[in-house]
Amino acid sequence: MTDLGRSTIIAELGLHTAADGPVVRGRVAIVPEVCAPGTTMVRTSVLATWADIVTGFVAGQTVNPRVPLTLDLEVQLQSGAHAGDRVVVDATAVKVGRTVIVCEARFVDELAGTPVAVAHASFIASPDPDHVFAGGFPGPTMLGGRLTVPLAERIGARTIAPGCVEVPHRPDGLNASGGIQGGLVAFAAEEAVLSLAADASVLEALNVRYLRQFSVGPAQAVAERHDGMAIVHLTDAGAGRLCAIASARLGRASRPDQQT
Repeated sequence: MTDLGRSTIIAELGLHTAADGPVVRGRVAIVPEVCAPGTTMVRTSVLATWADIVTGFVAGQTVNPRVPLTLDLEVQLQSGAHAGDRVVVDATAVKVGRTVIVCEARFVDELAGTPVAVAHASFIASPDPDHVFAGGFPGPTMLGGRLTVPLAERIGARTIAPGCVEVPHRPDGLNASGGIQGGLVAFAAEEAVLSLAADASVLEALNVRYLRQFSVGPAQAVAERHDGMAIVHLTDAGAGRLCAIASARLGRASRPDQQT
């Protein structure tokens, strides 16, 4: 999970969160800065980041005071969402096991009530005994901020070559255990795949499996495209080791007037 007690890139994505019993709910307005390049559609990696936040709060309540670590995160687009839309996401636990917590997050358009996307995430408690929240798990108290520049610029991402993108390890982009935040890892995977697309595109599906922390950085994503499918290997370049793998499915970005 992200340290939400200070100004971070993740806080600037604008998600407001609150708990209602076992459900953690987020609300957010889609702004142009979080949209895929050349489109008005929200980045799938941003949906993944918001899903990681709300499901992380659910998992955190379960393993309190230990820090929950994301094992895998998957987002499937339904109708998607565009700049100007307001979106609500509800997260719940679907299984609480001895070691793994599996959560679901459903995004809907707040005005129309239409489904935007569905996400699933799995968590474990960090095995590091030092990874605990002093005073207990903080709960969903995040206040939404506002990006003032496109997300790629805010993150400091670099496109090294088509299919190869790096995201730096910076203090304002880390999780509670000091690694690059999982949503920014998802962004690196998405950006690497989109850099191989000839037209304005979005990811209709994104799955990221986290193998270990990106503790040194930068996170380097290298994508291979196979028609509409892509596979991404994400390496901690500073540590010289594979830290995540991802798969994605590309799709053409729709305009708001094309939605049904």
